[in-house]
Amino acid sequence: MMKLFKTCPILIGIVAITIVLSVLSYAFEGTAYKQYLEGYDVGRLPHFVLVFKGASDKVYPWTKTETGMESLVEEKIASETADGGYDESDLLTVGDVSGNSSFDYTISGNDISGNSISDNDADKTYELVAVDEEYFSDALFIGDSRTVGLSEYCAPLDERAAFYAKVSLTIYGVLDKPFLEEGSEKISIRQALEDKEFGKIYIMLGLNEIGTGTAETFAAEYQNVVSELRELQPDAIIFIQGIMHVTENKSSGDKYFNNDNINERNEALSQLADNKTVFYLDMNEAVDDENGNLIKELSFDDVHLKASSYERWYQYLLEHGIVRD
Repeated sequence: MMKLFKTCPILIGIVAITIVLSVLSYAFEGTAYKQYLEGYDVGRLPHFVLVFKGASDKVYPWTKTETGMESLVEEKIASETADGGYDESDLLTVGDVSGNSSFDYTISGNDISGNSISDNDADKTYELVAVDEEYFSDALFIGDSRTVGLSEYCAPLDERAAFYAKVSLTIYGVLDKPFLEEGSEKISIRQALEDKEFGKIYIMLGLNEIGTGTAETFAAEYQNVVSELRELQPDAIIFIQGIMHVTENKSSGDKYFNNDNINERNEALSQLADNKTVFYLDMNEAVDDENGNLIKELSFDDVHLKASSYERWYQYLLEHGIVRD
């Protein structure tokens, strides 16, 4: 062995590094590298590739990721009672959570063709105005467990809009994860949008990603998704919803999932809006206390809203729409 080391030190070093990286990738595949397992083909790539994918996003074995948050979510959801909380079986449904499992969405209300982005509108900016309930008849909501809750506990919105939402969904690979049910198959948001037309697309993602990367890398990936949505749905108004805050109790006791980090990322997200075709909405105005924290009484776990609290979010949306001339 010593003779081999002396004659082929580089080879021995490569083998040693490969072993270490493989051990790390297997040890942390359920935590730090969990998000990179989606689409990973063990027959084509060595397992330690997960480590390199993580490193490119500044994710390391010691990085706190969405796994801890989602574990908290599932525990809290399972224990929530009938006083206006979640039903775990509803939240863990990975299909069309709006109830339209056949994907037969009815697009009515606003005429999408009348909302197209014409050359005349290219340089025109718009202001947010109050709208009525039918405004959401051609709307799509994309998001994680918080958006799932919006679908489950806001009947007027659920009856009109479509929801492509799932617990633990993140901005990373959001368009290509096959979780929407179409018959006996599961398809991705990208596939679904090839067959459906929407006049408005609302996105709220970002809490689960707090422990991953930086505000800049997060916003850059968000921008990529917005650009792809624009290509898939050229006539749609895109609304970037700021990440909802957590309560003061959660914020002050968590190194990662706190409102300072949320605010930093929301500031980066707000810069993606052009007020022409992409708009930023800070719905925290509807659920925050005077110190900029989620009002404790509105949440059952310091992170998610109680069922009765979703009305505040909905009313905010009703007061902040875009109507093109």
